[in-house]
Amino acid sequence: MSCKGLDSLFSPKSIAIIGTSADTSKFTGRTLKYLVKHGYQGKVYPVNPKYDQLMGFPCYPSVADLPEPVDNAFIQIPNVSVVDVVKECAEKGVKTAVIHTAGLAESSEVGKEKQLEIKKIARSIGMRICGPNSAGLVNVLEHVALTPVVALELDKLTPGRIGFVSQSGGLMGSLLTRAEARGIGFSYLVSTGNEVDLDATDYIEFMLEDSRTDVIIVFLEGFRDIERFLRVADLSLKKEKPIIILKVGRSEAGAKAATSHTGALTGSDKVYDAIFKQKGIVRVKGLEDLFEAASLFSKFQPHGGNRIGIVTTTGGVATLIADECSTYGFQFPRPSPMTLDFIAKGLPSFASFSNPLDVTMSGVGIGYGKAINLFLQDENFDIVMPIVGTSGQFAPEMGVKPILERDKESGKTVVVFLNPNAGEALRLLERNGIPTFRTPESCARVLKNFLDYGRFLEKHKLSKLETGPGKIKFDPLMSTPVKRILNSNSSILNEFESKKLLSLFGIPVAEERMVSTLEEALDAAREIGYPVAVKLVSQDIPHKTEAGVVQLWVRNDDKLKMSFETVIQKGRECKSDAKIEGVLIQEMVQKGTEVIVGMSQDLQFGPTLLFGLGGVFVELFKDVSVRVAPIQRSDAEEMIDEVKASSILKGFRGREKGDVEAIIEVLLRLSDLSIFLKDEIKEIDINPLMVMENGKGVKAVDALIIKKNRDVENDKE
Repeated sequence: MSCKGLDSLFSPKSIAIIGTSADTSKFTGRTLKYLVKHGYQGKVYPVNPKYDQLMGFPCYPSVADLPEPVDNAFIQIPNVSVVDVVKECAEKGVKTAVIHTAGLAESSEVGKEKQLEIKKIARSIGMRICGPNSAGLVNVLEHVALTPVVALELDKLTPGRIGFVSQSGGLMGSLLTRAEARGIGFSYLVSTGNEVDLDATDYIEFMLEDSRTDVIIVFLEGFRDIERFLRVADLSLKKEKPIIILKVGRSEAGAKAATSHTGALTGSDKVYDAIFKQKGIVRVKGLEDLFEAASLFSKFQPHGGNRIGIVTTTGGVATLIADECSTYGFQFPRPSPMTLDFIAKGLPSFASFSNPLDVTMSGVGIGYGKAINLFLQDENFDIVMPIVGTSGQFAPEMGVKPILERDKESGKTVVVFLNPNAGEALRLLERNGIPTFRTPESCARVLKNFLDYGRFLEKHKLSKLETGPGKIKFDPLMSTPVKRILNSNSSILNEFESKKLLSLFGIPVAEERMVSTLEEALDAAREIGYPVAVKLVSQDIPHKTEAGVVQLWVRNDDKLKMSFETVIQKGRECKSDAKIEGVLIQEMVQKGTEVIVGMSQDLQFGPTLLFGLGGVFVELFKDVSVRVAPIQRSDAEEMIDEVKASSILKGFRGREKGDVEAIIEVLLRLSDLSIFLKDEIKEIDINPLMVMENGKGVKAVDALIIKKNRDVENDKE
């Protein structure tokens, strides 16, 4: 279902509050109180058989007794009666409902059944429902305060262009009070509750379509319909309206133990991170970052400029901020000669003529405002950051007034760092279109979010996004060997089968022969050419190195005979009942860097690709990057760049540069394979993929593929 019909939810012309009471110290009385307090202009119908009137409004004994169908019903009654009341609303023609009632699907099996019944009722007539277990919603722009959250004791709500969607009811009030104290305003706030009908994606889509909302912030536990969220994320990019998310739940609870390295290293939170990067979603780390980022993004168009000019009255704080921002790649260039010349003429000699430009407290009244304007006109800066010290709290007219009177024609992004206790100054700046920060750390993080999103948009505009697979064009004859490999009885393909399947999708593999006798092994080694690797092939021993069934750098016939016997013996010692399918004789790929490339199936997002440092240390260092298939070339490039060890591939300290282009091609082909065979394959582990010198390609030296239709026993491993 789409976000259509939400106008009645957020902009109702009439509201029924079902279960309201006269006791405004309780949530049952506060909803009506706040609706009136914050100036709702529509019709209000309290519903409770105990009262004839409440707060001057006639009170009705039931929904059936209402004089007309209403746009929205706020339901705050005991859960034993909620299903019956929803039925009454449906029969009365109520368009939307906010169910505040808790104790349903989140608490018991009986509650789940009741919630399912509510869903059936709503779907049968097309009524849209927010909740159950929702703290309500607020439309600040139209004075619709439909919530009992105590934060609405605030005398006045600041309107703004930020929409807030929360999967936590309590957090809605907490964020509202924090933002209000800073002068940061909202268009809409909504608590999604149990999402029996409308979910977080519906509200995000509604706000994206709303002309009065420029930025959407989200407190997220998880999305229920991933594919629809991805479509809405694309809408966000199309409209250039950023979505900023504080995602909680970083643990991998519920993830099954994986046989492959890839499966062990990808998890739900890593996948969320990946999809956010692919779709330009901004992820923040805490509440302060959430609304500070929202303020910045709503006041200035994000861009990719990373040059900051600081004008400060306190040099120590400026140094702290410069240090923090520098760790995120921001630069602090010197002012231009012309700027320095003007500064020298306009500021006292004790000012620091550099960047940060410290005018000192003595220079505040002399040239602080002039210095800010000079920096705004200087082409060396993309962002100008005035810093206000103690005066912001005790004499805001000194440090804040020059900022408010700045040259507004420059088009530069202006952000202010301020004494965190300077509440009046913070509100004054925010309400005049200037975003503020209270800690050096959040300042640096949020500016990095701003920079990354701006650069993502620039890249997005320059590229035509691919929407699916299609780089591999199968010859009809190729499908037969693919089917033959996948039709094997085993749930785990052996190394030989795995690499054979990879090669059919154009992924280069090491030259090798599968043999069953010593004589065949000798012939294979002579044909390939010494030195060779000798490996036992058994689906029952997926991690061969740990089992000791791999012999490397076998250089002649005598060594081969010994190695052949050794791997078979070690295999039987490792697992006496292991099915030995043969021995692999493989070329030794003698020079190269080991990386891992893989795929695992995420329960929500589907095929998920991984890249990282390869070999036996991959799970120790966990230096990996993740993306969701299908990927584009730019995604593959970013995956490589994100890995710290990628510097080795790029010629670190005189090393030969690796063939990064060949890695990109492997990632793209693996993406194709993952999409084509997403219903067949659960995990792919190419480890190591040997990366040769630039221009000499890559080769898969070892590989493991696990089919999706594994038996129950293997699924429990």
